[in-house]
Formats: sequence, structure tokens, C-alpha cells
Amino acid sequence: MLLGAVLISVTPQGALAFDPEQVFENKKPTSSKLFRFFFKARESGKEEDAISALKYAADQGNPAAQWKLGRMYQIGDGVPKDPGEAFRFFEKIVVRYIDARPGTPEWQFTSSAMVALGHYHKNGIAEAGIAQDRSRAQVMFTTAATYFDNPEAQYELAKLYLEGENSAGDVIQAARMLKLASATGHAGAEAMLGKLLFDGEHLRRDPVRGLTMLLTAKSHASAKDVEWISNIQEEAFALATEEERREAIEAAKQLQASN
Repeated sequence: MLLGAVLISVTPQGALAFDPEQVFENKKPTSSKLFRFFFKARESGKEEDAISALKYAADQGNPAAQWKLGRMYQIGDGVPKDPGEAFRFFEKIVVRYIDARPGTPEWQFTSSAMVALGHYHKNGIAEAGIAQDRSRAQVMFTTAATYFDNPEAQYELAKLYLEGENSAGDVIQAARMLKLASATGHAGAEAMLGKLLFDGEHLRRDPVRGLTMLLTAKSHASAKDVEWISNIQEEAFALATEEERREAIEAAKQLQASN
């Protein structure tokens, strides 16, 4: 039986319905076969069959299907936007995080699912009865940041360290996380670390390096980040000396030229 064909069965009412036994040779289809079917069904306009295939595989424990469904419910792609449902699919992946292996798609799914759960725990999901839980959010971000080396988790964990009253230890831990994330090109982390270095609170002040990082972060920031990065960059420049601004601009130009 060819997997690529979108196979259907007829219900007593004459409606078309997805039948996994007619589509997949094995009870637990591989991720590649599953997504080949999923995209072909979508291209054919059979959205319900495409989603049913994902749900079938997710029920069989397929992490790729669980991740895709979580993302679909998270952003409302082909299904109603439902953060509570997204949370449940991401949670199914995360509970098995110890089984993920580096270099595999499952490693990436699990890492990203942890970050998503971290956000949900941090903000709560009122309509799903999930309360804000900063401690749980920190567990998710810490595991994703340290075990999976996820730069977004490192960035979010640093933000948690910097909330409220900051001790020297909190700022140092935040700086470490921001340094790791910024090394991967994370613009938000680079900007926040630049501000910490410019301000020099609990860290050795390095205004030129801080200004340089703010400039480079602004140059490659995404549309959603460029405004707040621009604001803190302009604020820092207003407080800097003319010499510090000049040195930072020159250093940023050299960095951009070398990349």
C-alpha cells in the first residue's frame, strides 16, 4: 500500500473519514512517513485527514507529531488557537526529556517544548486553569538552558534572574546565561548583556563593549525586538561620553565587516 496516497473510508452517513489502518503499514509510523502523509493531505485540501493523522501518531507517542500539534494549537494553524491544548501536547514531550538524544530531531522538539512550557508557566493560562508558577517556569528554562543548551531558554532564564531586586549573584548568573545565548547570535541576549556591561552594576563596567553589543544587537534584531533594543541603545548612548560612542561605533563597524 502506498503511503503517499490519501486513503479514506466511508462512514454510514456517507462522510469521509481518516482510517489509519488503511494509510500506515505499521501501528507506529515513522516521523518521515507521517509528515509525508500530512503535507500531501494538506496539499490536497484534506485538512481534517492531515490533522487526524497527526493526532493518531501523537496518541502512539510520536514526539514529532506531538510537537507539530502543540505548535498548531499554539498559533492557530489549521486548528483553533488553544494554549491549553498546546500545553498538553508539549507536556507529553517534556515528561520524556531524558530519552532525547543529542543531534536528533527529538532533541530539538524536546528543547523547544520545554521553552514553550516555561512561557506558559511564567504567564499562566487562565482559560485552561493553569496558574502562573514562576518556580516551575524556572525549572523548565533551567533544564532547557543547561541540559539542552537552548539559547532562548538561556535568555529567558537570565530575565528571571534579573527580575525584581537583584543580588550580585543573580546578575552574574544572568550574565553567564546571556553570554552563552549571545554567542549563538541571539540579539535579545546580546542587547541585555550589553546593557549590563554599560551600567556596571555588580559587573565590572565596560561601557565601550556594552555600547558595541547594543549596536550589533540592534543591527540583526528581529522586527519584534528591534524597538526595545533601539530604546535601550539610544538611552545608553545619551549617557555615554563622546569618546565612548565613537569607539563603540568603530568597533561595531569592524565586527560587521568581519562577519
